[in-house]
Amino acid sequence: MKLYLDDNNTCYTMHEATGEMRCFEEFENNVKWVNSKPYVYGDIKFIDNEICPVHVLLNTSMINEKWIYMNLKSYISKNDRVCILPFSFFDDTKNEQDWNKQYGPGMGIWYRSNQDVFYRYGISSSHITWVNYFTDSIEEMKNKIMNSSVLLLTGGAPDLMMKRIKEKKLKKVIKNYKGVMIGYSAGAMIQLDAYHISPDEDYPKFSYQTGLGCLSGFDVEVHFRKSKVQMESVEKVKNDKKIPVYGIYENGGMILEKEVICFGQVDLYE
Repeated sequence: MKLYLDDNNTCYTMHEATGEMRCFEEFENNVKWVNSKPYVYGDIKFIDNEICPVHVLLNTSMINEKWIYMNLKSYISKNDRVCILPFSFFDDTKNEQDWNKQYGPGMGIWYRSNQDVFYRYGISSSHITWVNYFTDSIEEMKNKIMNSSVLLLTGGAPDLMMKRIKEKKLKKVIKNYKGVMIGYSAGAMIQLDAYHISPDEDYPKFSYQTGLGCLSGFDVEVHFRKSKVQMESVEKVKNDKKIPVYGIYENGGMILEKEVICFGQVDLYE
């Protein structure tokens, strides 16, 4: 889902935006962040997290921003090796040339926002690798993932990302990942055993989808703005699934280790 900001850094969907607004994902993030000191909602512990030690759920790739960095710096070090899995592109990306326009070094519009953000943690470019859907073999993909200690799942289309993960037989490898798994937007949603998609300009209907199965017992509403559509989705999930839902605002995030740790602005609906 693409979001746009006005001069006051207020978020709008594509349908609400005007020509003067800027795409949230296409410029350096300068939203006015709230206090991002970590906190826990009561004693809630929903996850069985024995396989993957740490999961991070965000709306943005900009993990070099101060409000995110201060919360992740204890989990990521200069000795880490990063694998970026950009499988969340929409169907208009049909070949390697299209893929390079989005993610290719020196030309991809999303390259630096996924690569350069790790430099603040002291990680060099030689320790960052990308999985290329169009050119890598399945074995090469698996090796890149297994030889990393930080796995980044990109934002975009969650259902198409899961479809490609299954197509390339990577679901088991990712579910059993031993390092730090960071996902933003779609990459956050698919870490759950099941997730929902709220109606927007890309997805006209509400739907339930199957995720990786790394986390369970709760759901998330990403890019949360407390809109009518989002609140209807939150209530539907609560009533249908009988599980709590976390609304992750643009300036919010979650770290799931032995408990649910929130930072920035996150609402809990039980």
